Amino acid sequence: MNTFIVIGTIVLVLLAWGFIGSSQAAEIGTSCDIGIGDDGNALCWTWHRNIVGDIQDNFGDIINK
Repeated sequence: MNTFIVIGTIVLVLLAWGFIGSSQAAEIGTSCDIGIGDDGNALCWTWHRNIVGDIQDNFGDIINK
């Protein structure tokens, strides 16, 4: 019984992280590395800032100075 609870908890955590990642990957400037769906639109577990995101970050740094 404890095994099922542990497995269930792991699955729930992975699903939650996938939903968080898909919302992050939906933003302009972020790309999904590992996910399900077109560019992680369903679930995304790892993501990074792409070149557009880097330009946004640099532009924001210039404006905030």
